[in-house]
Amino acid sequence: MVTKFKPLLGIFMFGLSMHTGAVSAADSSTNAGQVEPMNVLFIMADNQPAAILGAYGNPDVRTPNINQLASEGVLFTNAFAVNGMCSPTRATLMTGLMPSQHGVHNWLDDAKLDEWPDDWSVVAEYRTLPQTLENRGYQTAMIGKWHMGQPWQASIGYQHWVTFTYGHTLDFWDNTIVDNGETYQITDRHIVDFFTEEAVDYIENVDHDQPFYLQLNFDGPYLNPPTNTGPARNRHYESYLDEDFESFPRVPVNENILDQLLDPDTPAFMKNQHRQSILHHNDPESMANVASQNTIVDDGVGRVLEALKQAGLDQNTLVIYSSDQGNFYGQHGLWQHTIVTTPSNLYEAALNIPLIIRHPGSIAAGETSDLFIGQYDMATTILDYIGIDDVEFENSPGNSFANSLLGESIDWENEVYYEQEESRGVRTPEFAYWKRIDSLGDSELYDMTNDPGQYFNLIADPDYQSIAAELDRKVRSFYEEYSTEKYDLWNGGTAKGSVARPGIFQALHGDQWKTVSESLPPFEE
Repeated sequence: MVTKFKPLLGIFMFGLSMHTGAVSAADSSTNAGQVEPMNVLFIMADNQPAAILGAYGNPDVRTPNINQLASEGVLFTNAFAVNGMCSPTRATLMTGLMPSQHGVHNWLDDAKLDEWPDDWSVVAEYRTLPQTLENRGYQTAMIGKWHMGQPWQASIGYQHWVTFTYGHTLDFWDNTIVDNGETYQITDRHIVDFFTEEAVDYIENVDHDQPFYLQLNFDGPYLNPPTNTGPARNRHYESYLDEDFESFPRVPVNENILDQLLDPDTPAFMKNQHRQSILHHNDPESMANVASQNTIVDDGVGRVLEALKQAGLDQNTLVIYSSDQGNFYGQHGLWQHTIVTTPSNLYEAALNIPLIIRHPGSIAAGETSDLFIGQYDMATTILDYIGIDDVEFENSPGNSFANSLLGESIDWENEVYYEQEESRGVRTPEFAYWKRIDSLGDSELYDMTNDPGQYFNLIADPDYQSIAAELDRKVRSFYEEYSTEKYDLWNGGTAKGSVARPGIFQALHGDQWKTVSESLPPFEE
């Protein structure tokens, strides 16, 4: 593994001793010898793959504000989600831990909300990014989708708290909001517009003399049924109706999906998802819907960045734009997530995510980076960049790439790891390799130089056996180090909340195997 990088610069006094970020932040100091603390704005889209954005070369989907943000900062071409579902990836972004460490292996099922402990937050027992910042004088806010436990009260170090009650998007226009303890209904606005307005209000009214961390989790573009199937109710939908959508694959429905529909053992929930996906697939109105939802998110990005500028905060705010994970939009005959096939898959179309980072005057504008970034790298990088060097995310595989943002050469191991329950994999510059739990599926190997679409599985090709063996060794070694006994699904462990197909783990580990939802003692510094 690479070595940890040296912390960035500066010290200021703000109630308690803490550090600031990049060197050029000192240029914006208002007092001689005093460096301003740096704000952090982390904007996260929902189910948005990198390839659907204009900044990443998509010719069909209009995202001018995200494109502009990329032109003002650095765009990472090889950022990857650790999992194909939102709850695990969000947990990783907050803790720096893999799903096999923090225990969230799949989405948290909204239907079980009443069964969870009243105060359940799935990562409260670990060090988290917002709690770490709160303990060092930051104002902290979470606005948008939560999907990491009970939504009713602020959690893991967030002070300001505006979310909605579901993890899944059932309707963009009718949602129950939890606003700092108050609950009310929003029916007259698209949920992305609502969260945008809340973020703008926060930026305008937060104490500008103290640093803030704002996590803005847009509940869009989403890309999935039922909200993205057929015509859309939003201001951009009609403008997309005449598009050809050449970037959306036109291929037959994946045979794996059809086989599951015919299999009596396929859970009813999954069958319903598959039926909806088939309605979605190759449908021009659904494509226009999906494109328009991406542009709605782009509108929100533009409005929030303008609010930063109007408040005079844009020069001293680290802005990060990313997504929890990607989503298929026709690739391999699939929509939705990596769990839709059985066994689950780790195709790049659903795991390669956008990552754009801007800090004017410190991060060079218009740069592109080909570093391989895992979501487990994000928390430690953010802290390192803003100069907080007194903490460690214990047992995290994450490393800081903060110095690379300042144009420095760094010692970096260019590979990332990801998992989806019965599937685990590694991505290097040349290859993508996945393996499955014995008896649950075969390994897969793809030559990413000659087959970036991952159409030709080379696992049985004799010319690639030594490569497959070495990548298999890497995966085994990584998970031996970065999994915990309690949550290691491959070795009898459990999962928090839910898994896609609990029956396969009961068959492997015994009928007594079950998922857990328990409140554990919270992390304390």
